[in-house]
Amino acid sequence: MRSVLVALIVVVLWVAGSPVRAADSLNGSYFGVDDADGASILIEPDSGGFQGVFYDRLGNSQRFEADRMDEIAEGILDMDGRTVLLRMAPLPYGAEVAIIPFDGNGQLILEASRMLNFVRQGVSLPDLPAEYREAPRTPGERVAANSFLASYQFWEPVGVVNGYLGLPERFLPLVRMFPAVQLDVIWKLCLAPSADQALALALRGQGVDCPGVLEAIASTQRNGRFKDYKAEVERDRETLRMVVRCADGYLQTKDECDQASEQLSQAAVSLRTAAGVLADYQ
Repeated sequence: MRSVLVALIVVVLWVAGSPVRAADSLNGSYFGVDDADGASILIEPDSGGFQGVFYDRLGNSQRFEADRMDEIAEGILDMDGRTVLLRMAPLPYGAEVAIIPFDGNGQLILEASRMLNFVRQGVSLPDLPAEYREAPRTPGERVAANSFLASYQFWEPVGVVNGYLGLPERFLPLVRMFPAVQLDVIWKLCLAPSADQALALALRGQGVDCPGVLEAIASTQRNGRFKDYKAEVERDRETLRMVVRCADGYLQTKDECDQASEQLSQAAVSLRTAAGVLADYQ
């Protein structure tokens, strides 16, 4: 699996079925990745919403017209012998596409929906890190803290929920000491449907909520501060990974672990929270 499009997300519009503000618009050619490999979508706005062409992996094409719901495109297609709703949400580097079939009575079969990732023409996806692991498929499936930190940025939001709930309990207070990482995890959780249990843990004492986080992250993209924000996340993440690796007995040098211990001590006395990180980039 190459679910790396999520690592490039600035704003996602699919949050528990409701649209949120987008930092990009649908327009141009999009090519499927992962389960959508071989498919493509050509879409452009018009006075009534959007118009486009959907190409399946066999090369069959189907023209469609789509209504505009904020920045989301919603249209009806025939796919695999079924009538489906295509809901396409823009990302700065591509799009997330929901395919939801109708039953014989014209009702959406939500439990049969599929989420597919598409990347905009011309975008190159990064290589996965050496210690990357696939996202857990079920909530609470056990995942090592180091594996989570190495991988969560590349997981779809649902995978982050599953992984966060599967972390060793002693790891949760550690990540709270590194508020940029805590905020980054919260952001991913806020993008997932049915994340209440994970959010109840992650939001505790952080002074933020999902609507505020989503709008603030969108603001960092609009004001050009997103790169700085992600740089801070990366610094915190690498420090936290070393703390975890030393605590879990990975093969590290004494100097590395001494430095990690000192940084952990500094983090432990800091009063900074996810809210403080957000405020720095507005």
